[in-house]
Amino acid sequence: MSHCLLAQVVTAQGRAKANSAIVNPVLQFCIDNNINVFQMPCPELLCSAGGFNRQRRGKKWYERHGLRSECKTIAKQQAGYITKLMHEGVDVLGIIGVEFSPACSPNYLNRGRITVRGKGIYVEELQRELLERNIEVRFIGVNKRWAHKLKEDLTRLL
Repeated sequence: MSHCLLAQVVTAQGRAKANSAIVNPVLQFCIDNNINVFQMPCPELLCSAGGFNRQRRGKKWYERHGLRSECKTIAKQQAGYITKLMHEGVDVLGIIGVEFSPACSPNYLNRGRITVRGKGIYVEELQRELLERNIEVRFIGVNKRWAHKLKEDLTRLL
């Protein structure tokens, strides 16, 4: 699960309030279905151009400011972790990211005032690492505007 879903304090300025509406349904679903939750590191927080109290930026800006390199490092670590879990018999049901995040979006990005299909930098790198290890895991994107879709996507994990 994306770091900011469990720790709103790591979001870019102005995002915590926007994300809070999606946190409870996701966690409640996991509790109701006895699903373990593993928190992934936040690439934007760890990136030298990011950090706490960072401004909201888009994917192109982060591409120019080093996020890809940070994401590659984290993706290798997380793919290794997922591999170990699976070898121990743990079912990895899916990876939950946050739509419109320049790092963790599995499906949609903002381009100015329009929404476009696209993935965040970290999701791209994590999918690449998992593919190299022949691991297939579903990616689910959450956004408060699509609560009904979120419930359907989460239910499909079971």
